[in-house]
Amino acid sequence: MDYLKYDYCNFPNSADTKNAYLTMATALRCSGRDILFAACNWGEKSPWDWMRSRGAHTYRSTHDIFDVPRSYADIFKSQLAHVEGNAPGCFNDMDMLICGMHGKGNVGLGGCTDAQYLQHFAMWAFMGSPLIIGADIRSLDEANSSLLKNRGLISINQDEECRPPFVLTQQFQQDNMYILARLLSGSRIAIGLFNTCEDTEKHATFVVSLDDLGIHSESHKALKLTDAVSGEYAGTVKDGMHVHLPGQGTKVFIGEIIDG
Repeated sequence: MDYLKYDYCNFPNSADTKNAYLTMATALRCSGRDILFAACNWGEKSPWDWMRSRGAHTYRSTHDIFDVPRSYADIFKSQLAHVEGNAPGCFNDMDMLICGMHGKGNVGLGGCTDAQYLQHFAMWAFMGSPLIIGADIRSLDEANSSLLKNRGLISINQDEECRPPFVLTQQFQQDNMYILARLLSGSRIAIGLFNTCEDTEKHATFVVSLDDLGIHSESHKALKLTDAVSGEYAGTVKDGMHVHLPGQGTKVFIGEIIDG
């Protein structure tokens, strides 16, 4: 056995949650095998505050995901306050990926569009969540098979420095607009723009200031941007940029700090 998910089903109200996970972690360490311990208590009792100290390698931080856009969006929003819990040795598991399910499986409801699956995958990659495929890989369509193998998004998730993301500017949490940034190895910065509005006709303008990334105009530095999804060059910016996105729209850039 290489991976154990220790679930929370029927856990007695009178029992000690923290001690139960510590007991299992100790048992696994005494097994003589290197076993990944995936703790799962659905975010009950604030596991981001203590699960690392109890020996878990990952911990489920939310209730179950379903194959509808509101489900992944609500999970994403609920974990923005807990991103600091992600670090080497113990990672926040925001539940499995629903990419490519299209309403099939035991969490299938209405399904999502390919644009919504892209947004979901980009969110999980950016947040540093374990990327666990939930769809039946034998019946994945080409679009989602390619998405699940996207090198740019996976490189953000798997960056060797394992730094958590941070919300770039608080005011953009209004009206379903979220701007996140994440410091990467090699003097690079990832920027994620997410419009979670369910109305795809409702466009929004995202404003990114390099000052908020610690790159001040006096530094004479700029960001050379690559679109993380397509891998294409996306321009070089000095002071900031404006990005227009429709509802359910997503843009993720990887920026290399250069002399400007």
